[in-house]
Amino acid sequence: MSRVILGIVFIAAVATFGDHLWFAIGLRNEATAGSAHGALLLGSVGLVLGWLSGRVLAGLITGVLAGIGGALAYYALAAAMSGRGMNVTAMVAAWCAVWVVLAICDARLLRRASPRSWGEALARGIAAAILGGVAFYFMFEYFWGERAVSLGDYLAHFAAWFVAWAPGILCITTSFGARRA
Repeated sequence: MSRVILGIVFIAAVATFGDHLWFAIGLRNEATAGSAHGALLLGSVGLVLGWLSGRVLAGLITGVLAGIGGALAYYALAAAMSGRGMNVTAMVAAWCAVWVVLAICDARLLRRASPRSWGEALARGIAAAILGGVAFYFMFEYFWGERAVSLGDYLAHFAAWFVAWAPGILCITTSFGARRA
């Protein structure tokens, strides 16, 4: 479990750094910048999943592709729904889809030596999407809302990202069965 917590700390640090870059450089909310941000952010998630399963490179590639796919899904959904600006519904939908993809990739690709069933992979992905989505929803204003800190309180920003990422990572990685002696 301590490796999982270390992984979540790493992901929260990458997310905090990514937001710092986003604000410091003054990037616009466009598909190119969003895809690069998604690749960086989900690349860190894939790196952690790969580290935990012993397949670091496969995890990194999986995460980068999930990040780019999730970002493009967000921009496509946002354009279809409203055409401009940040669309929270599109963001939550893309966030949920990414969790399901990550859970399937973890269960079937990264754990190739002892893969989880498709049913378990989907159940973990759905649980990660729901619990991660709820956590993300409650932390949202710390990222982009009234309580957001653009370049100020990094510890609060980091803590919010830790809370937002922890449920999904725990759903995908935690073993729920009884331990064997």
